[in-house]
Formats: sequence, structure tokens, C-alpha cells
Amino acid sequence: MEDCYGDVNCGNQSHERTIMATSMDTESHHCDMGVVFGQDGVQQTSKFTYHQKITFVSVLLATFAIRLSFSIIAVFFPSEAKAKGMSHTVTGLVFSTFSTAAVIGAPIWGKILPLVGARFVFLAGAFVTGSCDILFGLMVDMPTEATFTAFCFVIRIMEGLGSSACITASSAILAYIFPDDIGTAMSINEMMSGLSFAIGPAIGGLLFEVGGFKLPFFVLGGFTLLSVAVNYMLMPQQGTGDERSGSVVQMLSVPAVLVALFAMIVCFIGMSCLDPTLSLHLEKLHFTTLENSFVFVTLGVTYSVTSVVWGRVADKLKTTRFMTVIATFGAGVCFLLLGPSPLLKIPSSKLIPWLVTPFCASFLSLIAVSALLDMFISAEWNGIAIDLGATGVISGLWSSALSLGSMIGPLLGGFLTDLLGFAYAFTAIAGGYIVTMIAICLFGVWEYRCGKGRRKKKQRLVLETGTQDERALLMSSNQSCAWRE
Repeated sequence: MEDCYGDVNCGNQSHERTIMATSMDTESHHCDMGVVFGQDGVQQTSKFTYHQKITFVSVLLATFAIRLSFSIIAVFFPSEAKAKGMSHTVTGLVFSTFSTAAVIGAPIWGKILPLVGARFVFLAGAFVTGSCDILFGLMVDMPTEATFTAFCFVIRIMEGLGSSACITASSAILAYIFPDDIGTAMSINEMMSGLSFAIGPAIGGLLFEVGGFKLPFFVLGGFTLLSVAVNYMLMPQQGTGDERSGSVVQMLSVPAVLVALFAMIVCFIGMSCLDPTLSLHLEKLHFTTLENSFVFVTLGVTYSVTSVVWGRVADKLKTTRFMTVIATFGAGVCFLLLGPSPLLKIPSSKLIPWLVTPFCASFLSLIAVSALLDMFISAEWNGIAIDLGATGVISGLWSSALSLGSMIGPLLGGFLTDLLGFAYAFTAIAGGYIVTMIAICLFGVWEYRCGKGRRKKKQRLVLETGTQDERALLMSSNQSCAWRE
């Protein structure tokens, strides 16, 4: 039986699966992803099912805890590492190993996710991350510099693998249970990430001042493990079935997916390159420590809030390629202004960072949200059914792109600043965004003229190979909507 795409007439196919839930036996309750019929036959409207809501809250809770693991050490760890005899270069490598492990691990978790279950990968990743947080707090008792350094690398690598497992699974879960609201669901999850990056250093610094090196890690590890216990009870039980692993090679064979991944890597390079460079520039502009911190908080909060807005817009309009083009151009302009670039011939002032950083964060969040949704649209349009396997692969690639950009950004930003100075370094980064915008435009022209023509708006593909057990990985069978032929 052939798949039904868009407005293709499939009326004569007696065994087609409906896109949403089909009717069940007359004695049973009926549900349709937000429409519930009681025993008396009265329709009760509900946007989302109970299990969708519970799963959503569970994912947000864990995402916030996991992301804090990356950002909480930014304030106090470098000084403690220096006191132990660790060089600045080695300290930087300790930070980067977290992202390096996530780059390697994320596609692997996305590949095996349908085989072992999204819920298991999610909980196992969070458990490993929380345990590593507690172990990292004990590092201060290491007797020598060599053992301190070695265990720092080992624990951060394990923490990066656990974090990537949890984040990949959470992204796959949200995309799978909210197929028609992927942009909104993922953007709210990204909002939690932005908030954790914004307030993580402040929380870490406060706890360090109160209780020393161990307290931040014990509190964070305990909070993460508590979220594991809560999610174990709240998240719907998984089922067993004929789930198949998605193909990374097949996904990467879609040119549009590669373009979206490239845009996301560039996005997170720009986001993370601000960490080692912007604060030094602000000090030269006579920003106080409080003002400097508030600029970064503004950056994180704006990124978080606008992610939700762009997610809603992307779900409504589905013009993800156009949104990515606008966002890359806007980000390029913002980096030119942050320098400010010598090309603009405008004097540097304290007012520019205050005005530009919110817009910069907004454009970066637009790239992240629109590029992710574009991957789903492009995969479907090229005939890849968005089942749990494909969702896991896309989520793994997205997490890997995020981690790769976060790993390259600080290194590239620091290198360019040392080589060229802040103004020219940010001019070069702005040039990277402009080149990305041009590349996306040229690809769109090629895709239209030489590829498959004009892309249709996202339509949910018919999942002939799907099973009810696959959906049961995320929702218990007694309350989920039945997908039947």
C-alpha cells in the first residue's frame, strides 16, 4: 500500500491508517489527541491528554537540572582548578570534554533510543548525570594534581554522555508526542535550557560562597537524582513492540537536513563564543561586575522567552527556511554592532551592548527553533516517516550540533580575539552568519530548480509501519489514543 501524502486521494484504500486516532469500540472511551468522549457520549474538549501534560512537565524538570550541570561551574571552578595547579589550557579542556562527549554520544543515543525505549534512555541519562555531579563535588579531596586532573576529565566525560542521553531522549519524546506542535514543545524545552544557562553561574557562585566547593555539586546532584525519582513515577510506563532504529545515514542523505544542521552549529558557535570574550570587552567599557553579569542574564532570559514565541510562530507558519534566513542575517548584523565592527565606523559605547544583546539572543533562538523544525519537515518531505526511530535520530543530530557548536565557540572566539582583537573577531563571526545566510538561500534556489521543487507545508505522514506499542513507549496503553488500521 502506498503512503498518502498531502492531498493525494486515498479513499479507495480500505486499510489506511488515519493520521490521528480512529474510533474504538462503542463501550470504550474515545480519544483523539485532545477530544475526549465520556460514557454519556458528551464531547469534552481538551487540548492535550493527561499523559502528554505529565510527560511534558517531567521533561522540563529534567532538562533544567541537566543543563545546570554544564553552567553551574563557570564561576568558581577555574579558581579552584588553578589552586590545584591546573593550567588555564587544561581547565578549558575540562570544560570542552563535556561537549565533546555529548557530540559523540548524542547520535548513538538517538540510534538506539527506539530499541531500548525513550523512557529508559531519559531516566538512565539523568541518573548518570546526577551521580557524576555528586562525584565531582568530591574531587576537591584528591591528594595530587595528577589525580585531580585525571578524575576531572573522566567524570566530565561520563557527565557529558549522560547529559546527551537525557537531552536526546527528551527532545525525541517531545517531538513524538506533540507531532503537530513540535516547534512550540521544543521551544519551551529550549527556554528551560536558556534559563539554566542564565542563572546557573549565579546559583553556583552563591552555593560556593555558602558551603565551599562541594555544596554546589551536592545540591545539583541531589536535585537531578530527585528529578529522576519524580520522573520515574510520573512519566508513563513504556511498552514493548516492533520498534525499529532510525537510520543516521538515511537522515544525513537528505541535503536539507545537512543545511539545517550547519545553521544550528553556526548558531551555537555564536552563542558560546560570547562566554570568554564579551565579558572582557565589557570591562574595557567600564562595566561593573554587576552590570557585566546582568548583560549575560539578559542574554539568557531573552533567548529563553523568545524561543517560545518563535516556536509558536514556526508551528503556525511552517516557513522555517525563510525564518532561518532572516535569523542568520539578523545575528550577523548584531555581531557587527557588538564589536562594533570597524566597517561600520561607529564609536564603541556602553549603550550598544545593552541594546544589541537582546536582539542577538532573539535571532539566535530563532535559528535554533526554525532549523530544528526544518529538519522534521525536510525529512518528511523526502519520504522519511517520522516515527520514534526517525525522531530519535533527528534529536540526536540536533543535540550533537548543539554540543559541537558549544565546543567550537569558546575556542574560536578566544583564538580570534587574541589574533585580531575583539572588534575584528566579531566582524569575522558576523561574516560567518552572512555566509550561512547566503548558503541557505543558494541551497533553496538549487532545491527548487534542481531538486524536488517547491516544498509543501508540513503534513503528518501516514505511519504504516508504526505500532500501538511504539506509542506506548511514552503513554500507557490504558489512557493513550489507539492507532489502528
